[in-house]
Amino acid sequence: MRILHTSDWHIGAKTDDLDRFNEQKEALKQVIEIANNYQVDMVLIAGDIYENLVPSAEDEELFYKTVVELSRNGDCAVVAIAGNHDDPKRLSNANVFADKFGIYLVGYIDEISIDKSRKDTNIYATNCGKGFIEFHTQKGEDVVLALLPYPSFYRYKTIKKQGENIQDKILEWLNDGTSHFRDNTINITMAHVMSYGVDLDPEEFLSYTMLTTTLDYVDQKAFHNKAHYTALGHIHQAVTVNKDRNIFYSGSLINQFFSARNDEPTNVIIVDLDKNGVQNLVRIPLNVKLLKKFNVNSVMEAHKVLKNNPDDLIKIIIENVDNTDNEVDNSEYTPYITISDVKNLRKEHKNLVTLSVITNQAKSSTNVASKKDLTNGEIFDNFVKSKTGSPPDPKVKELFLSLMSEGLYEAD
Repeated sequence: MRILHTSDWHIGAKTDDLDRFNEQKEALKQVIEIANNYQVDMVLIAGDIYENLVPSAEDEELFYKTVVELSRNGDCAVVAIAGNHDDPKRLSNANVFADKFGIYLVGYIDEISIDKSRKDTNIYATNCGKGFIEFHTQKGEDVVLALLPYPSFYRYKTIKKQGENIQDKILEWLNDGTSHFRDNTINITMAHVMSYGVDLDPEEFLSYTMLTTTLDYVDQKAFHNKAHYTALGHIHQAVTVNKDRNIFYSGSLINQFFSARNDEPTNVIIVDLDKNGVQNLVRIPLNVKLLKKFNVNSVMEAHKVLKNNPDDLIKIIIENVDNTDNEVDNSEYTPYITISDVKNLRKEHKNLVTLSVITNQAKSSTNVASKKDLTNGEIFDNFVKSKTGSPPDPKVKELFLSLMSEGLYEAD
């Protein structure tokens, strides 16, 4: 059988103040086209479908139209799980009608139901239970799909016992589905969690570990050895967690932040599987806008950069350093940046998303860093300091971060 793995659509997301909806819409058209061209049997959407817990009507319409087209009237099974940005109950409620199209929307592992009335399609569900769905194809293949929507004690309605950690519970929750893996079935795991990738460089790894101080990485040992493929969501880059065991992040639908690797195209993963494992795997790039960040020393240089990258979204940092005491060519140097300069840059270059100016005197940005570039802890520190003039009490901060992790707003 053939699957398409995608995740982190974040429909409704913005990059700083730039609305990305139309770009997401175009990228999803490409996903549909790829799925049709490759005639995939199953599409796996590994969480964070929406950016907001309560998506707009326009966002939901785009999602439902997309998955209906992907399903090809039931010939392709479409399975989506809730990520930390999704409301699990809201997502699952749509199964009242969705699974009749061969679409399965899973918010909680203990509330999976299927429509067994259709057996005339290319692939159809035959069984389900806590944390899993089984499928059968017209080719005679049996597939077990173990599912783990974004896990937390809060979401899984579990009381945390003294000394109990999230790692142990994730092992337990995953086992609900993976215990149904058999030697004669195609075994797939799909989860929305954080796990360390072997090709993640130290700087990037540090940036991910700073996302939260209360929810650690899921050790890749948690993923069952009998899984032929593990489809992960949550990290926005295309990360290989374990190539030998076929544990992969597909990455996000479009690049959203001005950070590492967002100057590369996003992609989906196409995988050919049988009961002996993965027979072929290929990443298919999407034609999306790239996000590029440039540090320049003058307004003129900023104009050049923006003109040379018309199809990309650009973040400009003008380092307005005083060069008067240096023996350098100051022909392109601007001693200060005026409001008129800023207006002209934005008027002439629609690809300019964010503009920051670092002055010589204060070495501070006139445009405060986007919250997307900050950790939850940094955002809390800045907020408390702005209100009180002092850093937060460490115990109060620890409580805040704990609530963020247990709640529904953990940052990606």
